Amino acid sequence: MSVGLTLKEMRKSAGFTVEQLAKRSRIPASVIEDLEKDNFSTAGGPTYARGHIKTIARICGVGDSDVLIKFESQTIPLSKSIRDLLNENSVTKQKKERKPISWKWLTGAAAGLFIFALVGTAIISIEDSPEQNSITAPSNNRDESQPSAAIREGVEVRLKAVNGLSWVAVSDSTGTTQFSGRIRQGEERIFTDNQLLYLVIGNAGAISLTVNGEDIGVAGAVGEVLRLEFGPQASNQG
Repeated sequence: MSVGLTLKEMRKSAGFTVEQLAKRSRIPASVIEDLEKDNFSTAGGPTYARGHIKTIARICGVGDSDVLIKFESQTIPLSKSIRDLLNENSVTKQKKERKPISWKWLTGAAAGLFIFALVGTAIISIEDSPEQNSITAPSNNRDESQPSAAIREGVEVRLKAVNGLSWVAVSDSTGTTQFSGRIRQGEERIFTDNQLLYLVIGNAGAISLTVNGEDIGVAGAVGEVLRLEFGPQASNQG
């Protein structure tokens, strides 16, 4: 059921006509009618439409979390990549524009390399002298048997609906949308990529996350729209 039909059912179940609801909510009747037709443009934009939906739900005595999840799923522009959505909401860091390398910098760098080569040649000459060769090299006391920190390749995210349902969109490092839809109570989905995964969760309080084998748990509140980015070594790089 769409947002408009849900709002219409709310109003009818509460026993209000459009005019009565408009009088109590102070929302123009024409805007209420448009909302019930899934036309959110006359409400003044997504922010105002969201506020009207909350007001209508409150007056009708109904919780607004489910209808707001539907609203997000209908209005989030999936034609954009998840990377764009994250950037618009200041979740990911914008890539800095690289400045062109100047000829002055290149000249300085070349001079530095020339000096470095001269110094390196002098050091090699000293090390090759008989006196230097007679000195016993210091032993390396580091225990080479100790394993170094493992570097994980790729990222794996498990999503499980533990408190109702949620609309979810998942995109990988290439911008390809791997999934866009609902995850229902008890349902579990696994997503992988060799670099990064970008997530938009419409009802953060319903979804439990496991990232690279680490149980993150429920990442947000019921009805909260959450945007996250996960990589191989960090739980949340957003």
